[in-house]
Amino acid sequence: MPEIIYGVNPVMEIIKRRPSDIKKIFLAHEKGNKSAKALLDLAQRERVAIEYKERQALEQLAHTSHHQGVVAIVIPRRETGIESIIASWRTSGEKLLALILDGIQDPQNLGALVRSACAAGAHGVITLRDRSSPVTGAVYKASAGAVEHIPVVSVVNIASAIDFLKARGAWVAGTSADGRQSIFDLDGTLDLALVIGSEGKGIRPLVAKKCDFLVRIPLKSSISSLNASAAGAIALYEIIRQRYHQK
Repeated sequence: MPEIIYGVNPVMEIIKRRPSDIKKIFLAHEKGNKSAKALLDLAQRERVAIEYKERQALEQLAHTSHHQGVVAIVIPRRETGIESIIASWRTSGEKLLALILDGIQDPQNLGALVRSACAAGAHGVITLRDRSSPVTGAVYKASAGAVEHIPVVSVVNIASAIDFLKARGAWVAGTSADGRQSIFDLDGTLDLALVIGSEGKGIRPLVAKKCDFLVRIPLKSSISSLNASAAGAIALYEIIRQRYHQK
């Protein structure tokens, strides 16, 4: 079943990486949009079919007004397994950095977390297949197309995925308001998989028990927690900071 992907950056990234999977791109009748012009030039070079439509028609296709005048009908990306993350890690010659998402339901959060993980150089993102947001057009848009650049693996059981990573040498750190140590005290130079819990309930108890460390992000006000995507970005970049200073 084809997917509807929208937004300039997400569609551009798909053209760059798998143009043959694009059935058609629809563009709004607009002038002076430099981003759309660059996309059009790239699509024409790759011989991707283009059709012009009114913005209202694009809204109906994308089910949103935030399409930036670009909507594409695309063959879904190929499913990959957790082995793809291990392969990415082994070939990189770097310390492992993986992001595990235990029940992220908001597509905006999922997209932002994938974008942060990609920007931080993570080797992959693991999501829960049920009771979580799938990788939709909204996720592509929120990730600015980062979904095309990092393995995003959907698993039935997060605890089993953690066991799989541990068996291959990974340490697992879960973010929790009840964490005994600060994220700033975590040894970020280890081979690490970082767990971010769901927006409402955080990491589930069984998943928390599987973690080697439970870390908290210190908060200096009466606010009890951060948005999941903000927490993930802070934790990822604390790990990257430590690795940078180790060099």
